[in-house]
Amino acid sequence: MENFRSRAVRSLAELHEQELKAFVVTWNRFVVSGKPLPEARGDADYESADRLVAHVQGSARSYLLWVWEVLERPIEGLPLIRDAGVIVPRLDAFMAETLDGWRRHLAPLEDAQLTPKQYISRWGEPHTIEQMLEHAVVHPMRHRIQLERILAA
Repeated sequence: MENFRSRAVRSLAELHEQELKAFVVTWNRFVVSGKPLPEARGDADYESADRLVAHVQGSARSYLLWVWEVLERPIEGLPLIRDAGVIVPRLDAFMAETLDGWRRHLAPLEDAQLTPKQYISRWGEPHTIEQMLEHAVVHPMRHRIQLERILAA
């Protein structure tokens, strides 16, 4: 992670990696526990533990791809995959590929690209690139904390 042009981006990439790995550790504990997920309430990502881990892992990759799409320099060779049937059987490898992509593809990002311009996220809300990277850090953290609460109950 030493070749990053932006210390801010490097820090966000490091935090994201820590949180994504911590989520998977907690998710594995959750699966072994046999405890149920919260009621789905129409959210397909809560239909099963596999769907939830695929949501978190697919989103991690999606955030990275979004950054370079909005900067009009799309990443090739790192497909956007959200299918639990593809992600779960090779979860560790999928996560390693995504995190490697974060390290390689975010290294050239410069501070001037982080703000102030906003772009529309995949879910329709405006974000600067820095806000999207921060969102990417918090996303697995939120799901990890939710699973930890279930495990503690």
